[in-house]
Amino acid sequence: MRKRKMYLSVEDIAELFGLSVSFAYRVVEKMNADLASKNYYVILGRVPTRYVEDKIYGLEHVEQYLKEDK
Repeated sequence: MRKRKMYLSVEDIAELFGLSVSFAYRVVEKMNADLASKNYYVILGRVPTRYVEDKIYGLEHVEQYLKEDK
């Protein structure tokens, strides 16, 4: 059984939204800035999966959108 990812990398965000990796870095940077402004600790280059699921309309389970061969 595959374990659920706690954090999504920049590459995961790029794949999930069909973005270039360079633009995905900007998206992750903005998400991390939002989390930091709410006094959460952030990991550069990664964003919590649950945060992405909560912030993106219509996205309930990130894992079903990512490739299974990773």
